[in-house]
Amino acid sequence: MTAIIEPIPDVYRVEQFVDAARQRAGVPDFEFAHLDALDRLLTALDEEGQLNAAGRASVRGALVAALATQAAAERAREKNPQIEKTEIHRPVFITGMTRSGTTLMHNLLGQHPDLRSPDLWELMAPATDGRDEATKQALVRAAENFCTDYYTVAPRLKAVHLWEPHRPDEDHRLTAPTFKTMAYELRYTVPSYGEWLKTQDQYDAYDYHRYLMQHIVWRVPTETLVLKDPFHLWRADALVRTYPDARLIYMHRAPSVTIPSTCSLTEIIRLARSDHADRLALGRLWTQRFAEMLELFATAQREHLGGTPVLDVDYQRLMASPIEVMAEICEFLGASWNGTVERAFRDYLADNRKDKLGRHEYRAQDYGLDPDELDERFAGYLTRYRIGGRA
Repeated sequence: MTAIIEPIPDVYRVEQFVDAARQRAGVPDFEFAHLDALDRLLTALDEEGQLNAAGRASVRGALVAALATQAAAERAREKNPQIEKTEIHRPVFITGMTRSGTTLMHNLLGQHPDLRSPDLWELMAPATDGRDEATKQALVRAAENFCTDYYTVAPRLKAVHLWEPHRPDEDHRLTAPTFKTMAYELRYTVPSYGEWLKTQDQYDAYDYHRYLMQHIVWRVPTETLVLKDPFHLWRADALVRTYPDARLIYMHRAPSVTIPSTCSLTEIIRLARSDHADRLALGRLWTQRFAEMLELFATAQREHLGGTPVLDVDYQRLMASPIEVMAEICEFLGASWNGTVERAFRDYLADNRKDKLGRHEYRAQDYGLDPDELDERFAGYLTRYRIGGRA
């Protein structure tokens, strides 16, 4: 029997996504939440996204899956009431400008025996109703297929951001089912959605983040979680409100490096779904967003962070003296430091040298950016955090 392939509509409609998600999750009467945000995103994708045919199919699949997560989570809680009682104590959040060393820090701390960073396979399917090995292996295979498919259409991405099923990844995947995350603005050309998102406090998105995190900790129990997402900087108030005992590791690097690098990353990711990427628009976008973030985080520090512990880490110093920096971070977190821990960090660094999978090559001028002008614009940030040169 020949399988029927459902055509991808020329115009996205919320109702179509709801019907598809109900069918996927096997819940014909489920009432989904956050549909207003989904509608904003779909409208922007239709009017601005410039998606190619394969991109439309890919985006549709991803957003239907995000919706279906809502139903899966509720079903899992019905079968396993203890999920609701799962506690999360003193989580660690690594944040900082994109391309500031957050991924390196995340992977390093993931080597510590007393800390745990959820893997990609866990974050891609946070809400399941089983903890058995067969369920785990099915989720791992799904993550493997995702990585293979993505690197097929975006081969340059592996040298910029490595995805592997058993490697930690960014926890914006836990706010994705609310359709309120800057990850969508990075993935797609959706300027109207990005401007709308700036007006949202995202408290509901972070509440859902914790809701799904309970599922992950129930499935694989842990004492101390280490999570990572640069976009937490834009909503530090919501993060701390949701996790009042959180601890933050704030990575720093010169914006004259991070902004062009982020533009390149964005271009690579968007071209996986579109045949167009406006480089000058990317330069303007990330210069504006970084400037907004610095003001927002400064405001959050004054009004919301209160006694939240924050450790500032300079990227250049991490690269020059990684073991010294990691010892300081372990002290900050109250995590053990001994020969075994040090060897784990050294082994990871030896096995994952910079440019191992290729060199990330880009030029600031391709995005209409001048490094000297960026240094001048962000001089206050450079001075405040004593950030070194362009490396």
